[in-house]
Amino acid sequence: MKDKSILISVGIIIYIVMSGIDRFVHHIPNIIYIPIAILGIALILIGFFKDKSK
Repeated sequence: MKDKSILISVGIIIYIVMSGIDRFVHHIPNIIYIPIAILGIALILIGFFKDKSK
């Protein structure tokens, strides 16, 4: 259960930080933003579905 919440938390933090920096601080090029955003979303989804695979 703890691994699940850690993955979800890290994914959300990555996604929120990247979105905040892109919108309010400095524009991040798409070649950098898209893979990192996909990584954050993937961590969130892995956290949600980790228990269902067992």
